[in-house]
Amino acid sequence: MAATSPKFLFTEGTNRYRAYRIAGFALLTLLILIVAFAYNDTGSIELFDNSYKLSITRVTKSISFMVAILGLQVVAGFTGQLSLGQGFFFGTGAYISAWLVSDQNWAWFTSLLVVVPVCFVFGLVAGIPALRIRGLYLALVTLGLAAIFPSLIKLDFLLPYTGGAAGKQVDSDFVPPGWLPLDGIVDALHELPIIGQYFGDGEGMSNKEEQRVWTFFMMVILALVCFKLVSNLIKSRPGRAIRAVRDNETSAAVNGMSLSFHKTMSFGVASALGGVGGMIYVAELGIASEGDFTQLISILFIVGMVVGGVGTLSGAAIGGLVIAFIPDWASSTQNLPGIPERWLQGPTGGLILGIGLIVITFVLPGGIISGVRKIRGRFVQVLPKTPAIQLAGAGAAVSADGSDIPSDSLGTESPDLSTTVDES
Repeated sequence: MAATSPKFLFTEGTNRYRAYRIAGFALLTLLILIVAFAYNDTGSIELFDNSYKLSITRVTKSISFMVAILGLQVVAGFTGQLSLGQGFFFGTGAYISAWLVSDQNWAWFTSLLVVVPVCFVFGLVAGIPALRIRGLYLALVTLGLAAIFPSLIKLDFLLPYTGGAAGKQVDSDFVPPGWLPLDGIVDALHELPIIGQYFGDGEGMSNKEEQRVWTFFMMVILALVCFKLVSNLIKSRPGRAIRAVRDNETSAAVNGMSLSFHKTMSFGVASALGGVGGMIYVAELGIASEGDFTQLISILFIVGMVVGGVGTLSGAAIGGLVIAFIPDWASSTQNLPGIPERWLQGPTGGLILGIGLIVITFVLPGGIISGVRKIRGRFVQVLPKTPAIQLAGAGAAVSADGSDIPSDSLGTESPDLSTTVDES
């Protein structure tokens, strides 16, 4: 049976393709605004008689996971080095930021000037074993790194900086600028027909709600910057090199690529992104506690990467949402169609989550983003921009669609065939 062609075809560089991209960004912006202003306090989604909590605080927390998983994509998804130590750098970034903001009165974003280079250097050091070992052995070494982190921060000489078992509490909040009319925006959204009821009661927002919304916006911008930087890295020459290392180390070495350089650098970049994620995490929660940075968080980062899609940037965003919401939502599930209610009583959250992961692994082996792309491919297809082809001896170039392109527009001249000598 012949495959059906997609209904919408776009060619890169055309006006239709630009409009398609703009529409996608507009939908993303609309979704961000809805989450920010409709769920600035704890809300819920009703499904199958189950109530699933949704709040801007949990979404901001998921953004920290997205950035950490993005770093894991660099070292594991694109370089092929299985690392289970991302939680170590996630916690390191969180504690450094908490100490700088709480004790040294630094601003949150300014703390990144220390978090990023420190985590990057730690990542380079942690990447040294990757030069000798790989696979499960490398995973075991990096998992040990994540396992010892809770014990490290309780060492006596670090207690003034980490707070030990009590954690490091931070009182600093993101305060929105006075010129930003958050109250006016939420009141205008409240006046919209049908959906306006979801945007509060029309009496503006409290100071705490304004701080939550402003924090969310700031972290969204920071996450977008991180995703853009990694996207540029993957498309660059070093990005192609690390993918070559992942696909075949021998071929990469034969072609002159330094395996040691690219492996250690990928660990450094991944660790720096993990530190940024830790800063976002503690900025939202207001406390860095050793119980939040055990080896379990490193395993959850791997789960998020696999469920979202290994080696994809959008998979990191999906994975962050999954590990932030699904465990809690699975525990809140009390009713499912076709399943006796008594079977869902008790601590069934882990069971539901495990079954869901198994189903996704078999149904969508490439992750959720793979399934989304397959569905999108049935309706939308983006064609690459076709380069012009210069024909020898002709005064015009012919594009891939058969149209003539004047040679003047190409900036080249046709060769003079009269001077050609046949030496056959």
